[in-house]
Amino acid sequence: MKHKGFTLIELLVTMGIIAVLTGMAVFNFNQARMRARDVQRKSDLSQLVKSMELYKNDTGSYPAAAGDFQTDMVNKGYFKTDFVDPRGSTWWTYKYLPGTNNKTYYLMACLENAADSTRATTAQCANFPNNAGSGSECKCGGNDIANYSGVMYIVSNP
Repeated sequence: MKHKGFTLIELLVTMGIIAVLTGMAVFNFNQARMRARDVQRKSDLSQLVKSMELYKNDTGSYPAAAGDFQTDMVNKGYFKTDFVDPRGSTWWTYKYLPGTNNKTYYLMACLENAADSTRATTAQCANFPNNAGSGSECKCGGNDIANYSGVMYIVSNP
């Protein structure tokens, strides 16, 4: 009498293959989500740059306050709501640093993808205090300097 079915070895091999494929899919999905949040951060900074230029055209200089510059910009009608990092309170918010005589400025977001080709150089991020700069990248993100896992992305004008 011949039994039809799979042996235990065949079932274990099949389950192992499924587990490996699932692990790869989850990793790729998390990488895609991380990159999507980085794209959102860059888009937010692009919108902020446009608003800053409108502000400068109207007032002759960029905002002077480095603190809560977004609230000032919202109150003056340059955009409707504060921009918030896609990761929320567990990640760095966008930072603004006015330059000399409010004629230049720096905007910073913290990217999750440390290999991003547009990350800031050490020279660029030297303007931002409390970073963990090392080598050619400046680290940021999270709540503890020892656990920073992101890199700075900085835009400036001019």
